[in-house]
Amino acid sequence: MHIEQSSIVVDQTTVSYDHFQMGSKQVCFLISGASYLYDHPYFYYSRMALLARDIDVICIHYVTEDLFSMSDTESNTCMTRRVDAVVSEVLATHTYENVQFIAKSLGTIPLAALLAKPSLQTARFVFLTPVLTEVAEQIANSSQGGLLVIGTADKFYDEAALETCRTSQLTIDIMEGANHSLDQGFEVDQSLAVLGRVVRQIEASLFEPLPK
Repeated sequence: MHIEQSSIVVDQTTVSYDHFQMGSKQVCFLISGASYLYDHPYFYYSRMALLARDIDVICIHYVTEDLFSMSDTESNTCMTRRVDAVVSEVLATHTYENVQFIAKSLGTIPLAALLAKPSLQTARFVFLTPVLTEVAEQIANSSQGGLLVIGTADKFYDEAALETCRTSQLTIDIMEGANHSLDQGFEVDQSLAVLGRVVRQIEASLFEPLPK
């Protein structure tokens, strides 16, 4: 495995990304939350599962402080432009036959915008704890397969928005009592059980299981 650190300038902001290169024809883009980063459990174990299958991984570092001083509309547009620029550059400079995405929280906003790209209609998308009211319409109008996971104790849980998402091709998994980190309060065993369940769901949504 070779890890290449690259960057691209988008609207005068340098956006860096890490490219875990396995020599694969498949790639998965990881899009973090505002503070839920790539060393946190759901990204850590997702990346482990991807690399175990020799799938290339891209971690996009698109979050900068200036996003939080913008209006929601400006911030959403800015995030989307940054993530889209990295995805476009990688796919223009590498030959990948299969493309996948995993995003969490804030990262689901730029991810949802990618659903409309003609070049990504066969890609697969995983939305972890999405900002439902921001992304529901885009998800509802999409045709790609994948997964949406959210807990009922998540501050972004919204039954009406979730119902809108049910017209999509995504598998929707609702975690009873799980919060925005997909933890069950301070219950370690229950939180680890949710982690294991979600990682297995991600594996089932993106690729075949490894042979035993």
